[in-house]
Amino acid sequence: MTPNPVASGGEDYPPLSALNDLLFCPRRCFLHRVEGVWVENSHTLTGSLAHRRVHAQKDSDAATGRTARGLRLISHTLRVQGVGDLVEWVAGVPYPVEYKRGKRRKWNNDDVQLCAQAICLEEMLGVAIPAGAVFHMKTKRRRAVPFTPALRDQTLRAAERLHELLGQAVAPLPVLHPKCKQCSVRGICLPELISAPVAYIRAANALFVVASR
Repeated sequence: MTPNPVASGGEDYPPLSALNDLLFCPRRCFLHRVEGVWVENSHTLTGSLAHRRVHAQKDSDAATGRTARGLRLISHTLRVQGVGDLVEWVAGVPYPVEYKRGKRRKWNNDDVQLCAQAICLEEMLGVAIPAGAVFHMKTKRRRAVPFTPALRDQTLRAAERLHELLGQAVAPLPVLHPKCKQCSVRGICLPELISAPVAYIRAANALFVVASR
């Protein structure tokens, strides 16, 4: 029987996807998870629909090995919970597979999210998981991801940073980056404006008119 995160005391844990969000951009993560700001765009809608299709497929216990889709996951070490897209059992060992809309990115937030899923499964099932894979839907290719000590350490540190971020009262300042172009909350975050102090002060001053006496 698959453990239930709610019954296991993890109902207040942030989702696994928040780790990916954090490593993509701490400010966006704060806007999403603390301030409840969510704006859909073509990227988020396509990704959500793709995940729904994956989770809707039937699980399998065929001779080639067991598979489970939409599996509930939890880690009390990381203090996160969520849903795994696909878990395959290879020679009796779970092999998590995370589906991503686009091709491989230059940063490794997808790998950390996948590693966090493996840590969840290790805690839940009591078995070591050496590797998993990210399936890039744009190229329709799997990319194997070994769960090295370095990646595991990065995942633990990301979880620590996530909980620190969620405990903050003020959003981190934006850092203008090329990846801002594809961010759904760009129009609310305003990285071009806030990250440029002169432009920010000029815009702030323009909001008010000092009345003459």
